[in-house]
This record gives sequence, structure tokens and C-alpha cells, in this order.
Amino acid sequence: MPRKIILKSISLFLIGLFIYSCGGAKKPAKIEKVFWPLPPEEPRILYLGSYHGESDFKGKSALDVLLGEPDTEIPRNLIKPYGVAARFGKILAGDTVSTVVFVIDPKNKKVSFIGDKPMGKLRVPVGIDVDKKGRVYVADARGQRVFVYDFKGKLLTAIGDPEGPGKLLRPAGIALNERNNRLYVVDVLDHRVKVFSSSDGKFLFSFGKRGRGDGEFNFPTNIAVDRRNGNVAVVDTMNFRVQIFDQDGNFIRRFGKLGIVPGTFARPKGIGIDSEGHIYVADAAFNNIQIFDDKGTLLLFFGKFGFGPGEFNLPAGLYVDRGDRIYVADSMNKRIQVFQYISEAWKKKYPEKYKELKLYKPENLNKQKTKEQ
Repeated sequence: MPRKIILKSISLFLIGLFIYSCGGAKKPAKIEKVFWPLPPEEPRILYLGSYHGESDFKGKSALDVLLGEPDTEIPRNLIKPYGVAARFGKILAGDTVSTVVFVIDPKNKKVSFIGDKPMGKLRVPVGIDVDKKGRVYVADARGQRVFVYDFKGKLLTAIGDPEGPGKLLRPAGIALNERNNRLYVVDVLDHRVKVFSSSDGKFLFSFGKRGRGDGEFNFPTNIAVDRRNGNVAVVDTMNFRVQIFDQDGNFIRRFGKLGIVPGTFARPKGIGIDSEGHIYVADAAFNNIQIFDDKGTLLLFFGKFGFGPGEFNLPAGLYVDRGDRIYVADSMNKRIQVFQYISEAWKKKYPEKYKELKLYKPENLNKQKTKEQ
């Protein structure tokens, strides 16, 4: 065998050994069960996983890297996700840098995109929601509209008359009430919530104005609908609080204030409500999620700054689906993290999983520092 071929073979072997030792050829490490609170308390929140985009389902093997196989296509991943929603087994994430909505389909292991076609091209997608007919509503902060698409990315309609009373200055968080066919849109710069018919896009009414009193806002950002009773919860960001209204915009209560201790806020962003009425608020300054009852009493918080499961770097949008799965746009970590609220319904549906979780005692549970690969 010629000397050059022998040397090349040895070089490839050594490179391969180096890649293997560095983890290039290893399978991702198994993530231990991560949940909150820690024993002996009852487990309430379970970490399920994270999604970054196409690289979750595509990628070159270590052997491909070793042999210099060219990339036929560079995976498109999240850069700075903000809004998030989920339905029909799909996760939708609005990315404010790549200016599209990622439609992540874990079951079929693929990613598609909304808002990248000439007709209905998005500029700054922020709030997202999906109705029972599969229509995707996307608030475009710079486009000053809420655009409605099907799951294939076809533009169906646009909501928000630029010349009428429903004009949107900077739409952000949105939420649907499917019982009365209403779409609630937070207008950050107008310091109001504007309500439209989700059937025909007609402007119905608005509530709020700039101020610090009950029912007034100071740069509100996000909103969630309580599916039990139709009440809406609004993150009044620069008043450092959450306000609760009935479905017609009548003030009910508020909770929260500026602070650095649990139960207060520094930079509240995303909000969601589960099937039992618990209110989840993401705080981008605390890098955590705080959970309150529907009266505003703090029940639990989880998360801190970091890059592992349940750790955050500027969390933004938050969404709770009909199965009590919690989706958080972990903006600067360029991913969507998914958690499960362990409700009474979940315990009954998955008794064996719940039993396993209660009995789970990893060696280093208190640290819970297993990193994602």
C-alpha cells in the first residue's frame, strides 16, 4: 500500500477517534427526569423537552463530518423566538429575526414555515394562536395587522383596519375565545386590548387606556384566555402586574408589583392559563416562570438563568395547551421548552407515569444539572 494512502488512513482514524472522544459520534445523553418542586413535595411541573428547529430532526453523522460530506441543506433553526402556541400536535413559534413562524411537527419529525411567501409575508411575528378549524393567527408588530393563515402558509385574511377604529399601532400578544368567536389583541403602543370577531375580522370594542389605575395599562404585552370562564389575563408589563378582566373587558382584579422576590415582577412577558385556572407568567429578568392561582396567590416558581432543561435566557412568550402542556419561548437560548403540568386529570390518565415520577430518585436530584446535547 502506498505510503500516502497509509498516512491518510491513519490521519482519518485519528481524526475519527478525536471526534468520538469529543462526543461527535455519541448519541445525545439521556436527559434525567427534571421536575418541580423537589421531593418530598408533590411533583407539579415535569420537563418534557426542547425544540430548536430543523436540526432537531436533521443533521450529519460524525462519519459524514469525518469524510467531509457536503451539506445539501443548512437546517433552519430558531434565532430569537417570541410568540408560541400549539395545537393538533404541532408547535408554532414566531421568530422575530428570521421573520417567519416555525411550525414544528415532532410526530412527523419535520418543520414547515408560515409567513415566508410574497402574499402575507411577515415582518415581525409576535403573538400566535390557532383555532379549532386550523387557522393560524399571527400578530405582526411591524405590519400592524393580525394575519390569518392555514397550516400550509396560505394567507386567508388580515385583521386590523389601518384607517378605522380597529387600527393597530403595535400588536403583540393575542388570544382566542372560541366560545364567543372573539380575538383579543394587545396593542402595546395604544395601551389597550382590542377585540375583534374571529369570524369576519370585524372590530368589536376595546378596553383600557394608559395609566396606573385599575383597568389601565402601561405598555401591556401579552394575554391569555381562561377556557373555563372566558376571563382574560393581561400582562401589564411596565406596571409590573397582571390584570384580570371578564370577556367583555370589565376589570375584575390585579396582582403583582415591581420587586425582586417571588410573587413580584421585574420584566413580565408571556402568560398562560391551565385547565385548573392556574396562571403562568414568564419573567425575562428573573429567567423563571411563576405560577399563581386565579386570585393572584403565588403557588410555585421554577427556572433560573442557564442553558439546561428548565433554565432560561430571556424567556418571552408562553402558552398552555388543552392538555396542560406549557410551552415557553426561551428567546436567547434559541429554543422552545415544553413542560407538563401534572394536573389531577393527567394523574388519572397516566397513573403509571405518575407513580414512576413519585418514586424517581436520581443520585443528584437536588442539582438537576443534566445538560442538553
